[in-house]
Amino acid sequence: MPLFVWEDKYKVGVKEFDEQHKKLIELINKLYDAMKQGHGKDVLKSILNDLFEYTKYHFETEEKYFSDYNYPDKNEHVKVHNELRNKVIDLKNKLDNGTTVISSDLMKFLKEWLVNHIMDSDKKYGTFFNEKGVF
Repeated sequence: MPLFVWEDKYKVGVKEFDEQHKKLIELINKLYDAMKQGHGKDVLKSILNDLFEYTKYHFETEEKYFSDYNYPDKNEHVKVHNELRNKVIDLKNKLDNGTTVISSDLMKFLKEWLVNHIMDSDKKYGTFFNEKGVF
C-alpha cells in the first residue's frame, strides 16, 4: 500500500504542475516501498537523490512561471521553497555522513510537507495562472 495516494483535491489547475506533483508523490512512494522492503542504504540514497533532484526541478519550473507571469506572491512562495531546499541539503548531508537514516518519521515529514505545500501555497497560484490563460 502506498504512503501517499493522489486525489483530485490536490489539483492546482495547472496541468504541468499537477503532473509534477504526481511525480513527486510517485517518488515518495518509491522511497517508502524501498524502505519498507528493507533495501540497502545505497538503494535508498539513490531514490532519495532522485526525489531531491526532481523537487529541485519542480521548484525551478514553478519559479520560472512566477517570474514570467509576475505572480504577486512570488517572494513568499520562493521563501517556502528555500526553506525546504535548506532542509533537504541538511538531510542529504546527514545521510551522506551516516548521522541519520531513512525512517517512517522522515517519510511522514515528506508526505506532510508536500500535502501542506500543495494545499496551501500551491493552491493559491492556480486561479492566478488560470486567469493568465495557463491551464
